[in-house]
Amino acid sequence: MKSKQDILRFIGLAMRAGKLVSGYDAVASELRAGRGELIIFSKNISTNTLESLMNLAEKYEGEFPAAFSFGSKAELGMTIGKPDRAILVITDKGMAKRLTEMLEEYDDTEEES
Repeated sequence: MKSKQDILRFIGLAMRAGKLVSGYDAVASELRAGRGELIIFSKNISTNTLESLMNLAEKYEGEFPAAFSFGSKAELGMTIGKPDRAILVITDKGMAKRLTEMLEEYDDTEEES
C-alpha cells in the first residue's frame, strides 16, 4: 500500500520533470488542448472551483481524464514548490498511469485517524 508521502513525492517528481500543470486556468487550458492525462484536486477544493471543473468535464465527455481527490491545497502546493493549489493535471501518460495506480492503492482512512 502506498503512503501519502509516496504519492506526494511522485507528484513532486512529475513537477520537476515538467509533466504537471497547476492552477485552474492552466489546467483548463491543458484539458482543452487535450494534454491532460490525470486530474488531482484537493480534498478542500472550493465548491465554485469544483463546479467549474465539472462543467468543463461535461464539455469533454469521453475525452476527459480520470480525476482523484487527494491531499489539501496546502500539501499539493508545498509538494510542487508553489502556494496552495486546489487542482493539478498530469500531462504525461506513463506518469499518469503510475500515479493512478498509487492513488488506487492509497487508503487515507489509516492516515487520517
